[in-house]
Amino acid sequence: MAKDYIPAKIADFRLFSDHFVDLVSQKAAAWGIPDTAKAKLTDAHTAWTAAQAEADNPDTRTSLAVEKARRLRGEDTTNIRWMVNTFINPNAADAITVEDRIDLGLHVKDSAPTHHPAPTSRPDTDVEPSGKYQHTVIALDSATSKKEKPADAYGVRYAWQLGGTAPATPADLPKSEFSRKTAEKFLWDPSNQGKPVYYATAYENSKGDIGPWSAVVSTIVP
Repeated sequence: MAKDYIPAKIADFRLFSDHFVDLVSQKAAAWGIPDTAKAKLTDAHTAWTAAQAEADNPDTRTSLAVEKARRLRGEDTTNIRWMVNTFINPNAADAITVEDRIDLGLHVKDSAPTHHPAPTSRPDTDVEPSGKYQHTVIALDSATSKKEKPADAYGVRYAWQLGGTAPATPADLPKSEFSRKTAEKFLWDPSNQGKPVYYATAYENSKGDIGPWSAVVSTIVP
């Protein structure tokens, strides 16, 4: 059975859904998605993020708040699937390209070999605290020290590990996520405050081939 494109864990779902909804909102007009459909998607996502923030906050966390967040996450997931099945999949061969689908985090059938080799460029990873329980992880072009992708990169593969001992190599980091962006926010549960976090980045081409990894950067949840 194919792996579901929607992550099961809340932290992974947050990264996926934030990016999915943001990208659909930006491209809705170009992709022929009606304003009413875009609003249905974004409203459900906004409702879930607000409810989840309340459930994550020790000052407002109650059994009712947790149940509300769980229910609204289900509605958010349903709306994402509805958007994919109603507007994105039927349009995949037209306005929405294979690269768009990869950027959305959707599965793509690889029926032809890649004509582009894996990136040879290696990024430098920078991590900045960007709020309570939150980091911004940045992939810097090692040749320019700027937040920009080199010519051989389609996007960035972010890898991470929460807690535990430092991994021996970036390949040992258990979690990863692809993004077209050179900076991504990671929001952690308040219960993880003070725990170590390890991050690394690598450039990736449009077929999912990954280039050299950066060094592993360690920090703590602020």
